[in-house]
Amino acid sequence: MICQRCKNEASVHLTERVGGKRKEIHLCSACAKKSGLGLPESPPNLALDAVVQDLILTHVGELVGELAELACPECGIKYMEFRAGGRLGCPQDYRIFGRGLLPVIQRVHGATRHVGKVARQRPGAIHRLRLRSQLRDAIAREDYEEAARLRDQLRLKDIHA
Repeated sequence: MICQRCKNEASVHLTERVGGKRKEIHLCSACAKKSGLGLPESPPNLALDAVVQDLILTHVGELVGELAELACPECGIKYMEFRAGGRLGCPQDYRIFGRGLLPVIQRVHGATRHVGKVARQRPGAIHRLRLRSQLRDAIAREDYEEAARLRDQLRLKDIHA
C-alpha cells in the first residue's frame, strides 16, 4: 500500500467511520507523525513469557509470581503444584511457602494460629522424607538399582522408627 500523501510505502493504516461512511487512510511513518498520529519509538515487547508474566502480575498479584518459582528442597514440591492439587509434600512446605499459605489458611480456617492436637514428632522424619524424594527421582530416571538401595534404606528406617 502506498502513502496517500508522499507515495512512500504506507505503514500506518487507519479506518474510521464518518457519518456512517467508512474512510480509510494509509500513511507512511513520516506523514503519520506530521499528522499527529504518534507511533511508539520501539515496538512493544511481545515475547510470550513477558506477556504471561504481565498477565499474572496484573490479575493474580506479584506475590504469586514470586511463589511460582519456589520449590521445597526437602520434598521437591512446587508452589504451583500445591495450588493445583491442594496438598503439601512435607512439614517444611509451611515454612517455604508461608507467605502464600497464610492467606489461604486464614480464609479456610478463619485463623492462622493452630489450636489443638499436634502431630507427634518422629525422629529422623526429615531424613525419611528426603529418602522418599530421592526414591521418586530415581524411579523417574529409571535408575532402579539406586531406587532399590533407597527403598532398602527406607525400610530399615521404618523398622527402627
